Amino acid sequence: MTSVLIMTEPQDFHSYAVAEALRRKGIEVILWHGTDFPGRQRASVWVDESSFGLEISGAEIALRQARFDTVWNRRPTDPVLPDHLHPADRVPAARDCQHFVWALWHLVAPGAFWVNPLSPIPSAILKPYQLRLAREIGLEIPPTLCSNDPGRIVEFLRAHEGETVYKSFHAGSWKTEDGLAMLYTSPVTEDDLPEDEALQAAPGIFQVRIPKDHELRVTFLGARPVTARLHSQGHPDAREDWRRTAALEVEPAELPEAVVRKCRTLMARLGLVFGCFDFIVTPEGRYVFLEINPMGQFLFLERLCPEIPLLDLFCDFLIERGAASPGAGAPAIRLQDVWEPAERAFLAARESHVLKPNKIIAEGSLARREVPPAPELPVLTGLSGL
Repeated sequence: MTSVLIMTEPQDFHSYAVAEALRRKGIEVILWHGTDFPGRQRASVWVDESSFGLEISGAEIALRQARFDTVWNRRPTDPVLPDHLHPADRVPAARDCQHFVWALWHLVAPGAFWVNPLSPIPSAILKPYQLRLAREIGLEIPPTLCSNDPGRIVEFLRAHEGETVYKSFHAGSWKTEDGLAMLYTSPVTEDDLPEDEALQAAPGIFQVRIPKDHELRVTFLGARPVTARLHSQGHPDAREDWRRTAALEVEPAELPEAVVRKCRTLMARLGLVFGCFDFIVTPEGRYVFLEINPMGQFLFLERLCPEIPLLDLFCDFLIERGAASPGAGAPAIRLQDVWEPAERAFLAARESHVLKPNKIIAEGSLARREVPPAPELPVLTGLSGL
């Protein structure tokens, strides 16, 4: 039987939806929740002149001399130390836990097909690095400044007066005294800038605003692109950043072959086998690269447009170990088929596993933040981690 290991954390709905779909396809699936170590998880590695062994045990996981065909490197998560540790012991314990868990990641499935491999991830997520490579291979990019230098930032804003947007290096949300704060792409002028000390303390991305006809989200499964057209300009809240609304109109689309080839080259340069590309398509028909997320969200596209069967395509991609043309035969499994059991598993995980510190849980489930719900379900503003 084909076996798949999913490296994840308890508050990632995608992991539960994909696991449910894989099981329905007859695949053995194990979810490895990184946050459970060391409080609810134990691990051992032994090596001598004649043998090597590895063992991991904990909530919903029991591995001994494990062998996997595929590893979905979805949300590899650093350990979360238990509260009972003395404050003076937390620094050395955290360091040792992290070292050991990183070693386990490299040892658990050396012969498997990894989506994505461990080694390129630290560099592949770096947006300035992505932009440089994209420019080198011929993709059009917006004029961009990444900086914490107040003088450079002001100079850039003045050179592109009234036509600059700000982005953070990481999407996310956090609690404030006034409630929940979330980061989105936003217009910025010199008058919007904070004091120099604050500006210098938090580097940001400043880009020239590119006119939009629409936007594309292109999910590459190996060499195969699955393209969705996002009608961001048809909704006032989505014009600068389509993550601001769950009422986004989405439909299937095609990416020109010349752009597809450049995307494949960029993925090869970054060492990736999976990635979610974001493009602006201008009124003149130019395709402007914004970024690639090595493990971005993709099921929200099928939720909004069932004609884009990304869940089934992605599961076949895992099963076929990266085949450009996934296997056929069995009926496709749709997101709506697995939604209810996946959400039950997701909600139950909040009780049976260790949660990431400071993870925001708003009204309703995180699943409904990551995957825009049907109209009858509570709608949470914004899509996190896209």
